[in-house]
Amino acid sequence: MEKYVIKDEKSEPLKLGQFYSLVNNKHINAYGEVGANNIVSNVIETYENIQKQFNDPLKNNNVLLVGKVQSGKTSNLELLTAIAFDNGYNILVMYGGYDKSLLAQTTDRFRKTFDVPEQIEYSDKYPAVFTTDDSNQLADIDDDIVAEMLECKQPIIFISMKRPVAMRKINKVLQELDKSKFKAFIIDDEGDQASLNIAKNKKEDASKTYAEIVKLKGILNNPVYLSVTATPHANIFLDDWSALRPDNVRLIQPGIGYDGADVYNLEENNLIQIIPTEDVLLLEDGGVPPSLWDAIHYFIVASAIKQFEKTHSKSNYSDMIIHSFREVDNHSNLYRKINSKIELYKDIVRNKDKEGLTTIYKKLKNIYESKLFTNELRSKINFDQIFEIIKIVIKNIKIILKNSLGKETQSNESLKYHKIYIGGDLLQRGLTFSNLITTYFTRWSKDGGNMDTNMQRARWFGYREKYIDLCKVFTTSGIAQEFSTLGEVETDLWDQFSEIENNQMEISDILIQTENTRQRPTSKNKASYEKVIFKNRWIKQRYIVSDKNQIEINNSLLNGIIKNSKFTDTSVGNKSGEKTGSYCVFDNKSLVTLVNHIQTVFDMEPFQRSAVKELISGQDVIIILMNSSNKNGVRMRTVYPNSNKIKALMQGADNKDKSKVVYEGDSFVIIDKNKINIQIHKVIPKIDGEEKEELIQYMFAIYVPKEKTYYVKR
Repeated sequence: MEKYVIKDEKSEPLKLGQFYSLVNNKHINAYGEVGANNIVSNVIETYENIQKQFNDPLKNNNVLLVGKVQSGKTSNLELLTAIAFDNGYNILVMYGGYDKSLLAQTTDRFRKTFDVPEQIEYSDKYPAVFTTDDSNQLADIDDDIVAEMLECKQPIIFISMKRPVAMRKINKVLQELDKSKFKAFIIDDEGDQASLNIAKNKKEDASKTYAEIVKLKGILNNPVYLSVTATPHANIFLDDWSALRPDNVRLIQPGIGYDGADVYNLEENNLIQIIPTEDVLLLEDGGVPPSLWDAIHYFIVASAIKQFEKTHSKSNYSDMIIHSFREVDNHSNLYRKINSKIELYKDIVRNKDKEGLTTIYKKLKNIYESKLFTNELRSKINFDQIFEIIKIVIKNIKIILKNSLGKETQSNESLKYHKIYIGGDLLQRGLTFSNLITTYFTRWSKDGGNMDTNMQRARWFGYREKYIDLCKVFTTSGIAQEFSTLGEVETDLWDQFSEIENNQMEISDILIQTENTRQRPTSKNKASYEKVIFKNRWIKQRYIVSDKNQIEINNSLLNGIIKNSKFTDTSVGNKSGEKTGSYCVFDNKSLVTLVNHIQTVFDMEPFQRSAVKELISGQDVIIILMNSSNKNGVRMRTVYPNSNKIKALMQGADNKDKSKVVYEGDSFVIIDKNKINIQIHKVIPKIDGEEKEELIQYMFAIYVPKEKTYYVKR
């Protein structure tokens, strides 16, 4: 049964038809109702914003969809495609990866999701899927076939490998077809890889892959182009003349149970195991260092525990990655040495060699009793309870050489229970390792490398909440620190993207922080950027307080301060002289006392209570009560589904046309740029479309006049 979503009288109702129902039901089965609803909420809002942009003559048709590494972006693309098909789109061209493994992964996923049979027939029940993997199938498409499919309301999906030879096949087919009945869109998965123009003179020349995408856009008469990535560092700095420069950004929120950069933090947990420097040197000399054997033995024991606890639907499966070199010769050397030892272990287990089993028992028990496993875990599970499972794990380990030379080792990959992957470039983007529990990672560029490449190598991010206590990354202290910095950069970028979604800033205004790292945002041949120094910076509260008792305490504290302090009206930030707020200078001791007593707010990121107190100590601080034209001076702010995170605290300028701006935006309401300014906003949260008056609360934004270095668009 079809459903419609009507936002307002001016917009066309959004149809949620058979394709939506098909995909949504599969998502409910896979992720549960809450998880599926999160995808629905995000995708509907994204689709509607894409349509508004598509119909805006002042904007191009390029949209940047930003998710997080291994966060399930494909699920959102599936539902977005389904809704597009329900609402009249009938042609999708999808760039599904840079190699055959990724192309196969994407093609299989979409065929299964949309119930596409192996033998395609004319039917309005499923889309037809054609892939560059099957050149004969593509060559046989003609106007009659396409016309018949579109006539019977059957959408068509073309999936291409992102290489010029493959892309030309799609372009040739589409060029020769009658496009008068087409309503097309393009999805460029991993849109920061290979797609961008890397020619030296970008104004006049085009690299081959970029040229084929531009040609396709021309063939399809400039359709919606969706560039999807978790590492948009290059896309946001594209030159104005780039045909792929996005005019908008939409965030793909990760689902429940996602563990990303904020979880794998060097300072906060036991998920990171530091590798000694001498082990890295031994590895580079062709040896297998003790820490790598420790990681492999840890993998064996952790795999057995995962199977013993049965906390996951695929408890019998586990993966390990060894990513230390790019060169395939180094991969082969590691493969031979590790495979030889694992085969020896297998022989011992198969032959029930008592002496050998005793050696394995002692070695793995030492690992289990080391600091790699928590005291809490060891108190629950005795090593002897899992040793029989350990022997089963050993018998089912498969070493896989994940590079161009390892095809023989990659056969029947999906049938292997416990896999140890050794590789380089093929381990760092796109491929999903659903059961990854152990990573040995030492590959890092001597000059710091690029943020986007380094972030894509973090294959340990993903939905591992049910067994996160077993996950471990073996790496150097320097690399661990760099990944912590990458996490901070990602959080800051997402804040900026959220402001772009809410029309509070432009893509061209994005900053990427550079403190404490030698990493560059991206390769210089992809985009133009430069390093600059800024002093003005806002730190904004991201999460509401949900506990009503805590809200009452906080509101009471602030109401008392407001009542007993003398505030002066200000119109700063408004060109017409209208009031934008009122301010008062507070001594730092009073403010430190307030911070001490405020509930929860300063314990949530991006704040940290002790850091905030250190920041304001030793100087007077300006408090600004922000004005609001809404009822009772209260601002409404939307809260993300199943989260306490608001979409944006501060509001932007009152007009997109800079020449017509009267109110420049909250970020311009600063009384003294050389001092700390704290804005206080009175907010009513809007949750699931309903304003929650019982949760009205004060929220904070802090201006810090501290010098910071950033990368910006040149």
